[in-house]
Amino acid sequence: MNPVRPGSAEEFQLRLHCVRQTPDKGRGVFALTDIPERSLILESHAVILLAEDCKKLSETSIWIYRFALGQECAMVFGDISFCNHSDSPNASVVWQRLTPTTAVASLAALTDIGAASEIVINYADIQEYVQRGIVFS
Repeated sequence: MNPVRPGSAEEFQLRLHCVRQTPDKGRGVFALTDIPERSLILESHAVILLAEDCKKLSETSIWIYRFALGQECAMVFGDISFCNHSDSPNASVVWQRLTPTTAVASLAALTDIGAASEIVINYADIQEYVQRGIVFS
């Protein structure tokens, strides 16, 4: 079997999602095709930061892209970091710790997601976003 060449039409057809601008929330993740409930949408690697590093990160402009994991937090390298919040999410992030400082974040469909629909997750730490004046619709 020949590998899929990055950037080729074959690679595009294998992708279930894309990142694009939303009318009111900046960038978001959208379904390129119908995605059945319980499907794996994508996986991204992540770096796990200790509590003291998470506090330092919260003082930077990239804090919005981090995921809270109890006292620790994670920086995800990939499109999962562009998922927007919803009180009624259609996807969830599942974490697999590889080492004390690395993990894989998997985005899985909680419901059937129609083509062109935004893929949204529930932010566990939504109050911090509200306190910083970020509005969700």
